[in-house]
Amino acid sequence: MVTTPTPTRPEPVKAVADGKTAASVRKRPVVLVVDDEEEVRRSVHDLLRIEFQVVARSSGTEALEYLAADPDVAAILSDQRMPGMSGVELLRRAAEIQPETTRLLFTAFADLRTVVAAINEGHVFRYIAKPWDPTELQTLIRQAVERHGLIVEKNRLLGELRAANVRLLEADRLKDAFLEVASHELNTPVTIVKGLTDLWKMSRGSTATPAENEWIDRIQASASRLARTVARMLKLIEGRNFDQPLAVAPVDPIVLIAQAVDVLGPYLEKRGQRVEVAAADDLGLVECDAEKVHDVLFNLLANAIKFTPDDMAILVEVGEDPRDPEAIRIAVRDRGKGLDPDDRRFLFEPFFTGFDTLHHSSGDYQFGKRGMGLGLCLVKTFVELHGGRVEAFCPTDGDGGSVFAFTLPRRRPRPDES
Repeated sequence: MVTTPTPTRPEPVKAVADGKTAASVRKRPVVLVVDDEEEVRRSVHDLLRIEFQVVARSSGTEALEYLAADPDVAAILSDQRMPGMSGVELLRRAAEIQPETTRLLFTAFADLRTVVAAINEGHVFRYIAKPWDPTELQTLIRQAVERHGLIVEKNRLLGELRAANVRLLEADRLKDAFLEVASHELNTPVTIVKGLTDLWKMSRGSTATPAENEWIDRIQASASRLARTVARMLKLIEGRNFDQPLAVAPVDPIVLIAQAVDVLGPYLEKRGQRVEVAAADDLGLVECDAEKVHDVLFNLLANAIKFTPDDMAILVEVGEDPRDPEAIRIAVRDRGKGLDPDDRRFLFEPFFTGFDTLHHSSGDYQFGKRGMGLGLCLVKTFVELHGGRVEAFCPTDGDGGSVFAFTLPRRRPRPDES
């Protein structure tokens, strides 16, 4: 009797019958067949060799050595009754070496205890009784290989997710560190400058020359402007954390508008401007974070002051949102030259001002003065934290100017509401 050699891996470079090379064959999924009977190994090899790369071993020890050497075995098919090591024991140890490999067990004995042990210890994918049906066996191996591919892909994605989470945690840690350092390093010098100028005025103000007082006023104005810029930057960075809870309470939006107008009163008076508020009757209260909505109104009104000529009115309209009766809409209209159509889609982006920021104006609220493009980005961030939206457009009534509007839901959803 002529003995057929046990099938092994193809040589690295060798032509095969169908014209493929061993390099292309190696790309096929590897199926490891373990059985002490040569005829079984050969018949399984002949059945699967076209679709898979079949590697045959005659014992559990040889199979474990192969698994340890080759980390990419898609499926292992083992006989249960073999000398030295049973199929259940082999599959149990195989699971420790290559957990992703799909494990199958076949035997000529329909032993319930063997099935239970194979499931509990070897974590087998399928149990196959001898003699097997060739078509059924091919189908099971395909399913086993597909399962292996899904497990490998899942593990790859989980690895990427874990790596991404690590990067996010590190980014969050760095952001917190930045906020802490920035708050101290930026605010401390500003506080010192403002404090020293106040002290100078108290000690020398009455005897100083007009020029000296003007210099100190300019220093104080610049320090105040820097303090506001730093505060906006830090609020913007902190506001980007959308998991941050809002301090929500019922608030009268008319009161919030009045408070913002009061803060900006000196600038309105200096420019000869006024704010006219047109509010719908029975507007009611809005559940919101009053501090953040105040910042929204402050920034929109401050922009309106800058872009409205002296001695003109800024209009604020408050009413029901036309798109949603459960929300209100607040619109601030300036009397400037209007919006450039090409700039509208960038208005609420950080540091966008519609002109070269290297030449931004260094004043406060003088006509046409511009900042660094942080105010509107802060507006958008805080409004969207509330579940609202922002918009900007030029009115078509012929009076010119531009409108910056935002909406706020009247009532925040409760945690138990869908």
